[in-house]
Amino acid sequence: MSERTAISLWSPRSLATLAAVASLIGILLYLSGTLDFHKVKPGSVPAPAWVIEGTVSKVEQRPVVETVSWPGAVSSRLVGHVAAKVIARVEDVGVQLGDPVERGQVLVRLDDREIRARADQARAALAAAEAEAQHAHIELRRIRALFEREAATKQERDAAEARARAAEAARGRARQALAEAESVLADTQVLAPFSGVVAARFVDPGDLATPGRPLVIVHDPSALRFEAHVAEGAGARLRVADKLTIRIHNPPLQLDGQIEEIAPRAEPSTRTILIKLSLPQEAKLLPGAYGTLEVPVGTRIATLVPAGAVVRRGQLEMVYVRENSRAVLRLVRTGKQYGDWLEVLSGLEPGTEVYLPLRRNGEQHEG
Repeated sequence: MSERTAISLWSPRSLATLAAVASLIGILLYLSGTLDFHKVKPGSVPAPAWVIEGTVSKVEQRPVVETVSWPGAVSSRLVGHVAAKVIARVEDVGVQLGDPVERGQVLVRLDDREIRARADQARAALAAAEAEAQHAHIELRRIRALFEREAATKQERDAAEARARAAEAARGRARQALAEAESVLADTQVLAPFSGVVAARFVDPGDLATPGRPLVIVHDPSALRFEAHVAEGAGARLRVADKLTIRIHNPPLQLDGQIEEIAPRAEPSTRTILIKLSLPQEAKLLPGAYGTLEVPVGTRIATLVPAGAVVRRGQLEMVYVRENSRAVLRLVRTGKQYGDWLEVLSGLEPGTEVYLPLRRNGEQHEG
């Protein structure tokens, strides 16, 4: 071998190639188990003490109510979309999100300069109309006195009576105009329709308020209910006063709700029916909290195991099965939970004896 050939074999590129090949061989040996020095030798592994000390139960087959979950949310019974009755600029917003408000409290103040000017004009017009009516009545009394002394004609008396009636009518119109102007002026102060909490605020000073556009939303957080849209097939079997299970996601909570209202028609676009249910008074929830409504659709036979027998390790679900007075760990796959029981989709047969782990300090051992 020449000197040039030896140098070529030990060049950096050749060394890198040899290292890559050696690494690949090592990986293959490890995957095959040849280099795994921590393998557990075949044989039985004794069950933990908390399994042996636990009780034994059996896998059972029972009829269960099949349900379908429909999304919904907690809402307030009283929700006020407070809007202005007049077109005006917003001068001041006196509340923030979450502020408690009392019935009749001023929420938003509108610019009232133009409306106040109209009210002043109506007030002046009423003063003029009252003066004219007073003068007309004085003139009428004078003409009547002259007519009684035959110093005025019947035509003059009738004309004076007509002028008095016209002046009285003008005074009435002026009073109505002033009342209307003062009512519009009062509408520049937007008031809370009931006691509650500010749930939304849509305007700031300087914005233009128009009739029909909500300025503030107020709701009563003490009067809550749950609303959900269910398929029309499922909703058709429900009746007012039926009790259904409601699962709130945050915080995790299960409640029993009673149906209060059922929409008489389905939504054409979604083919669903709106269901409204009352919530227990002690439920501490916020309007808008997401949850699901469990609607029964029938019954079926399910294989059930006590929920306390299932041990979870990561994504795996396992059960200690009793075989020949020994505890054997078996992988299972579970489904829905029915009270204290879990449905077993695979891994166990009815009648199989399973260990219920010993509870210490009120908590289940999780393996």
